Amino acid sequence: MEYEIEAVARALYSAEDDAHVWEHEPEIIKDEFRQHARIALALLAQHRRQERYDRQAVAFPYAA
Repeated sequence: MEYEIEAVARALYSAEDDAHVWEHEPEIIKDEFRQHARIALALLAQHRRQERYDRQAVAFPYAA
């Protein structure tokens, strides 16, 4: 999971208009983006759970 957090944090960081080099940023900046990454990954997991639930709710046996 740490790898995923780091990868998403770097992606979010590089999407910034004024992004510099990740390796040169202070830890406080990196930690901020890691927190954003954790939130993004949690929201993605929640969305995927909801999608699975919605698919199950629609898939019901049909009796003719």
